[in-house]
Amino acid sequence: MKVSAVFVSIVAFAVTQVSANASIVRQYNALGATDQVALHNCLTNYRWDNWSGQDCGGRGWFKGSHNYKSPTNCYDACAGLLVQAINQGASDVECDDFEGGARCWMGFH
Repeated sequence: MKVSAVFVSIVAFAVTQVSANASIVRQYNALGATDQVALHNCLTNYRWDNWSGQDCGGRGWFKGSHNYKSPTNCYDACAGLLVQAINQGASDVECDDFEGGARCWMGFH
């Protein structure tokens, strides 16, 4: 029960963190079963620990940008959309966010 309460809190926070300029540009749900709890934990930790290119929750995570101000802004823009994708069983997903001419992207595969 305690774990599910924490999980619900994380999901509620992340869903509120969707930018109007962010969108899912790729989502596949058919590349194998995913451990949704592990992926949610990875996403939560990803905001503070920049471990792009490493595996977590059985998936390879990535994050990048072009002229984008801050990796945490990218996280804040995309986290809610990634939560939704994880909940839908995504095994490969990318979110992009745009700020003027700047772009960031993050996700897992």
